[in-house]
Amino acid sequence: MKINLVSFNPLAADVAGNARKAAELLRAPAPEADLIVLPEAALCGCPLFDLFDDKRLIVQNAAALKELAKETKKTACMLGYLDRQSGQSVTAAAFIHKGKITKIFDTETVSLNGKNLQISLEDPQNATADPDADAVIFVLARPYKKGNIVPRLEALKKFAKKNGVPALLCNLLGGGDGMIFDGLTAMADKKGALVFRSELFKEQVNTVDLEEKQPPVFYKTPVLQELLDALTFGLRDYVHKSGADKVVFGVSGGIDSAFTAALAARALGGESVYCVSLPSYSTSDLSKSLAGRLAVKLGVNLEEVGVHPALDAVKESFAHIVSHAKDATAQEIQSRLRTVILSALAQEYHAMLISTDDKSENAVGSVVLYGDAGGCLQPLGDLYKTEIYQLAEYLNKERELIPQGIIDRAPTSELSPNQKDEDVLPPYPVLDKILRAYLEDGSTLDEIVKKCRVKKEAAADVLERVNRADLKRRQTAPCLQVAERSFSAALRPIIKKVNL
Repeated sequence: MKINLVSFNPLAADVAGNARKAAELLRAPAPEADLIVLPEAALCGCPLFDLFDDKRLIVQNAAALKELAKETKKTACMLGYLDRQSGQSVTAAAFIHKGKITKIFDTETVSLNGKNLQISLEDPQNATADPDADAVIFVLARPYKKGNIVPRLEALKKFAKKNGVPALLCNLLGGGDGMIFDGLTAMADKKGALVFRSELFKEQVNTVDLEEKQPPVFYKTPVLQELLDALTFGLRDYVHKSGADKVVFGVSGGIDSAFTAALAARALGGESVYCVSLPSYSTSDLSKSLAGRLAVKLGVNLEEVGVHPALDAVKESFAHIVSHAKDATAQEIQSRLRTVILSALAQEYHAMLISTDDKSENAVGSVVLYGDAGGCLQPLGDLYKTEIYQLAEYLNKERELIPQGIIDRAPTSELSPNQKDEDVLPPYPVLDKILRAYLEDGSTLDEIVKKCRVKKEAAADVLERVNRADLKRRQTAPCLQVAERSFSAALRPIIKKVNL
């Protein structure tokens, strides 16, 4: 029996459009197969949030299934959709053969051409095999998280070996609201050997044969490459599904904007990337030079717009109230003026404004609300600063795309002369250790002091900053979620008092 496993990329809530794509696969299956498998949520898309309970969407899914049933002649189809069960909205799977629709809400075994196929919406590690099944097919919509590909493949292999039955996996593809689905499809034979694995983050149709013996395959992609590919795909899909094809953001000669530029060029092509240098009185010649070198290496567009005339005008406008603005006030004005200029250029270019902030900065609140935190997406928002340095070094392994001078430079927002991030924060390798211990491990202040080997006052200051910054984080753009615990995925209360 030949089965086409489809890495299918739907648009959330676009049932009609998703159904058309599925129908095209059925009308002319290439190559021909007995069964075409699409993932969970193929018809409705994911994530849906409140739309999950939209009754109109339920009706649209039911109508689309009936239309798809007309297309199942020689080739059967299985795909995920949205339905209601016991008064609750649920994702379900539909097995469609010769016009007949079999709905599957958890797991069920169906017959096709003399084979018993168990269809499951559960993860392999939690599933139970039907002893009469000739194969088990998992249709899933599980988000990508860094490092989770190997454990998922291992779980598939373990299930197949334990139950002595071939196991197939078909996961959703696509990026939406910061979530990234990798489109992983795979098959393990009844002995638990992985005999097929698709490429990740790519629309494709791959055929497996249940009767044909296949040699084992292996997954050896480095985690940094996997993460780089995930971010590239997530950025591209988010931009394109939002109706844009270009991005605009500020470049400073620092690591965050440089890696954002490299990522955007990789995702969209250099001609679709508009980097803008926004110098003020405190901007060094080195920053301008490094930004220029970066643009040449990446083949991206680079513009320069000075902020100081607008800064002087704004300060003058309220000089009759405050004759000499505080340095912190001037810094926030600069940051917000930069975003005003970037927003205007995004409007002119019909491009998406994106933010270059990272997880470390968001964690401690060293971003300016409605300033550098402005934008429609934070591509680096789930990456600690130290991870960005690692990715930059990895990206430069074959040829230098990010100038080494940017990687070697001390991080700074250059909102005041000779400013450096480490003037008010621990060095980023130390800061990130504290943040991981607090945000991911749930460590107490005393445990952090011991684990990270830092002074209690320094650790307490970081944790206080984290807890004060929730208001800012709540009002920033979604980030590409690649970590198990993302700020975008788990909101913390704004009004609170956390006792350290």
